[in-house]
Amino acid sequence: MKTELIGTWEFVELRDAQGNKVDTIFHNVPGLDKQGWEIPKGPLLTYNSDGTYSKQFTPQNTDTGKWHYDKKKKAIIQMLYYEKPYKMAAQYLIDKGHAKKDENGDYYEVITDEVVELTDDKLIILEREGRQRTFKKKE
Repeated sequence: MKTELIGTWEFVELRDAQGNKVDTIFHNVPGLDKQGWEIPKGPLLTYNSDGTYSKQFTPQNTDTGKWHYDKKKKAIIQMLYYEKPYKMAAQYLIDKGHAKKDENGDYYEVITDEVVELTDDKLIILEREGRQRTFKKKE
């Protein structure tokens, strides 16, 4: 377990591959007919010492599951558990074979966050298209 990760992390900023600050991101989700602009504000990350985590996008939209740190890959591996009853997006991922099933029959997906930098109070995660999302540890 990577003890520096334990705690709550607040979003600071998002930068593109060239190091420019990003204020909006366009998303297009194939198969779900969803698209739109995101103003990067989060998420609020909490990594607990018991191996559980939460990723709060909004108070109504929080991912939870289990986490561990992969030293070789320099990555945070998260097992995002789907809430029952499964919503449309979760059911789509289960039907398409993107979700894994644990020994209890619960479905989850594996999300890997590659770590660019980790100190006691700063976390930088690499995202798609070379973007880097910076967080600071909450006091």
